[in-house]
Order: sequence, then structure tokens, then C-alpha cells
Amino acid sequence: MITRRRFLEGTAAGAAISTLPAGCGSLCAAKAKYPAYENTLRDRMWMWGHDAGTTKGLYNLPADKGNILPAAAIDYMGIPNVCIIRWRGMPRPPFSEYVKQFAKTKRLVWSIDDGAPEPFADKKRMALELADKMPNLVGLNMDDFFSGNGSPKPGEQESRTRTAGLTVSTLKTLRAELAARPRHLDLSLVLYSYQLHPSIIHHIDCCDDVYFWTWDAAHLLKLQQNFETYQRIAPGKRTLLGIYMWDFGGKKPIPIELMEHQCRLGLQWMREGKIEGMIFHCTPLCDMNLEAVEWSRKWIDRHADDVVRS
Repeated sequence: MITRRRFLEGTAAGAAISTLPAGCGSLCAAKAKYPAYENTLRDRMWMWGHDAGTTKGLYNLPADKGNILPAAAIDYMGIPNVCIIRWRGMPRPPFSEYVKQFAKTKRLVWSIDDGAPEPFADKKRMALELADKMPNLVGLNMDDFFSGNGSPKPGEQESRTRTAGLTVSTLKTLRAELAARPRHLDLSLVLYSYQLHPSIIHHIDCCDDVYFWTWDAAHLLKLQQNFETYQRIAPGKRTLLGIYMWDFGGKKPIPIELMEHQCRLGLQWMREGKIEGMIFHCTPLCDMNLEAVEWSRKWIDRHADDVVRS
């Protein structure tokens, strides 16, 4: 199995500060409290954010499109929250100008383990510097966290630390560092449905949230079965369901019936309290006039005011 990052390995806080009171700096951002989720569907909608142009030449997507910036994409979709994942090294630091587009974004998550070239320590430092200036930056994400299926080889008890982006020890240290900060930041990781092995629980236990994804659209037919397997591995873990709007595994459009299937289950699971929200993937698709994107936009608008929590 390949992920977004593995596929690419072989291929060639400005305005946010202005949202703070006059004369207020990092201290105000540190003390700020981001809003708890409301009970409606829209408030629990997220979008997977990649920089403009990052999909060009990949996955059989239109090569002349994908130029939309993340903030414009979530506005187009009617989604208030975005996870920014640095992909193909973009956006490149420094980020002070880039993050101005998120001044009105309700909630923002920034990646610290991704396909960008900097060492983890530098990515973490840059993300925490943004969080000190941006009260709407509410979490840190680790993308494509497990390699392969995440399972240890027979007889290798510590192999799980070699099939993950960071060791359990490193995650525990990171959690302690985040706990010592004045303002809480959630820590999340990406998990694919083909990585459902009991060994992943050691890493999951160190995180606040899991983003659960189905890489190949054909596997959405087993979404309910796979999600039940995940729940047995990590019962009660706070989870957001990833919703692809393109079949990246098959490098082709995703059938509308599969869009309907995953969105219907997502809405049902949110009402049942099994998931906290849904993440639509991804922002560069929003200027491509794709059928699945337009269908999703209408679906979100139709259900936006649905009450998903009593």
C-alpha cells in the first residue's frame, strides 16, 4: 500500500495576529480558548488542506487546475475548519504571510509529521510558534503516520516503533511538552483502514484524535466493517472520519454512490456519538469542477443545520 507521502517520495502569523486585541501578542494567544463544537453538522466539518498547485501531475487529476488556496476552498465548500498538511514541501517557511488567509477560519490544525523536508524538531518548533500567535490553531497532526500495515514482524516486540513516524517514547515526550503549555493543543494522527493491527494502539493512546481514512475507494464497501474493527482496537477514541472526493488509490473519479455511502455513514456515526466530525479531502480539488466535489458541496449545504448532538 502507498500513501500520499510515500507516492511522492519518488517524484520529481501575520493576519492571525491581527485578530487579537490591540497590543496583545503571544500571551493572549496562549490564553485564548477556542470554541467547543456546536451541535450542528457544519461546525464539525473539516477540510484537508494542501497548498495551491500541489496536486499538479499526480493521480490523473487535471494538470491545469488545483490553484485554489485552502482558505478560499473551505469558503467555497461552506466548511469552517481546516487541517493544513504540508505536502511536496509546501507551503515553505516562513509562514507569516501564508497564514494571513486563515484570519477568519474557525479552527486550524497544522502538520508536524508530513512530507516536508525539515526535521521533526523544526516542524514542531514552527507549528508551536504559529500556535503562540494564532488562537484558532487548535491542534497538531501527524500525516501518513504508519508505514505498511503498521504491524510488527514476528518476534520483534519493538518493531512498532520502526513502522511509525515517531516512537511511542517521542510521542510521550511531545504530549508532556504540550501539556506544559498555557493553551491546550490536540494531537492527532492519520490512520488508514488497511493498518488495523492491535500494535497501533500504543501510538494511538498518545494522541487525542485519530483521523480514519479509506485510501482505495473500492474498500469503502467495507467501511462499516473496517470501522468496527478499528473501534475494537481503540474503543472510545475520539475520531474524525476522512472523506475522499477523488479515488487517489485508483487514480480516478470516485463514484457518487460511494460518496453517498461514506457521507451517510459519517452522518449516522456522528449522531450516534461514534465520531466527532468529518474531514473532506482536499482543498486543491475545489477548482476542478469534479462531480464528487460539487455533490459534496450540495450535501454539506443540505445537512449543514442538522443537529448531530442532543
